[in-house]
Amino acid sequence: MMFAMPRLRTSVRSFLSDESGIFLAEFLIMIPVLIWGFIALIVYWDVFRTINTSQKAAYSIADLLSRQQNVTTDFVDGLENVLDFLTPGTPDSRMRITSFQLDEGKVNKPEFDSDDKYCLLFSRSSSSLTPALTTTDLQKKEFVDKIPNMGNLESVVLVETWVDYQPKFDTGVLNAAPGVSDQTFTQFIVTRPRNWRRVTLDGVVHGCT
Repeated sequence: MMFAMPRLRTSVRSFLSDESGIFLAEFLIMIPVLIWGFIALIVYWDVFRTINTSQKAAYSIADLLSRQQNVTTDFVDGLENVLDFLTPGTPDSRMRITSFQLDEGKVNKPEFDSDDKYCLLFSRSSSSLTPALTTTDLQKKEFVDKIPNMGNLESVVLVETWVDYQPKFDTGVLNAAPGVSDQTFTQFIVTRPRNWRRVTLDGVVHGCT
């Protein structure tokens, strides 16, 4: 019995110090993490690519509109096709174009309130989910806070876009990390007309002076 105890201790020490096969064990533990990291890198890169693409598309459309004086409904509606072309791979995109000017309450139509700050020239949307703006909408705080300072009778063109995004892979890890979910990237671009005083829509009568 006394001779068996040293042998047992020696066997235990030998077993504990044996590192054969440890590389394989570590590999089996780390390979799922490496695969998740690779997939997550692709998804996160795609997220930032989509944000960048939608932003460039909105600025391109705003720049195109800023060079116009009078546009038609066909021209405005056709810009939705431009947005779709510039944001490939997205499930859905929507756009709203609004032209308005700072009028300091000096409007001709009696239905306009004397306290109205912005006078609507026209507003057109490509989707019922984002209805066209009204003069009342333009006075709301969420719009006023985003609009830069303007001089009296100065006009701008507002381009708003909504680009839906769906990740190709689910990067969530149980309850530890929710991953990237379906979301919508929005852009709010305000641009002054380049060559004309304001941009108007053919056939739309406005009350701006």
